[in-house]
Amino acid sequence: MKYLIANWKSTKNVEAALSWVDTFNKFVYKDKNLQKKLNENYLKIIICPSYHLLYPIKKSIYKNKNVVLGSQNVSFFDQGNYTGEVSAQNIKDLVEFSIVGHSERRKYLKEKDNEIDQKVMLLKDYSIEPILCIRDEKDLIPDKVNYIAYEPVYAIGTGKNENVNDVINTKNKINLGSNSVFIYGGSVNPENMTQYLQSSEINGFLVGNASKDPQSFIEMASKI
Repeated sequence: MKYLIANWKSTKNVEAALSWVDTFNKFVYKDKNLQKKLNENYLKIIICPSYHLLYPIKKSIYKNKNVVLGSQNVSFFDQGNYTGEVSAQNIKDLVEFSIVGHSERRKYLKEKDNEIDQKVMLLKDYSIEPILCIRDEKDLIPDKVNYIAYEPVYAIGTGKNENVNDVINTKNKINLGSNSVFIYGGSVNPENMTQYLQSSEINGFLVGNASKDPQSFIEMASKI
């Protein structure tokens, strides 16, 4: 299976998010080829908005197999008296996946490996699959993580995607399990994604800026 993950980051209010969903829904409804890829388990689309958008999108997104929601983050606290935190228990009925360890959170919010490990454990407790972002082969991968998103720091939001051979070289340096899903993230867009699609070593894409525009994201889904 191939994976296409939309990371909207902190960019949309409810009106903008529902407009994106409306465009996406119309395309999926009309594109029988895309529906076939989804229904036959060739492609899974994971949309990761900010927390406040999860419920309205859950109600509005096109009800097709393998179109699911994920969160961009989760608290390293379990449910309780932690004002402002959003726990895995809070979102377990809304999402199937959650991004953890994104390089922007490591950089701006100083997230540490022990916090990321705690998030992974809590997500697993609530049957949510963590998508672990790593910057290189040196980042720790907690046990039971099956989804690894490699995102070279210099490529995040810069438009400078990494050469496919370098992506694969990094993958080979990581101790991945036999069930691991290896995803590339880093300025991937409809124009440069073809080189990655030619490699069976890459199982999908974590898309940032190119996912904010529904037409761009739809074009990527069509190419897979």
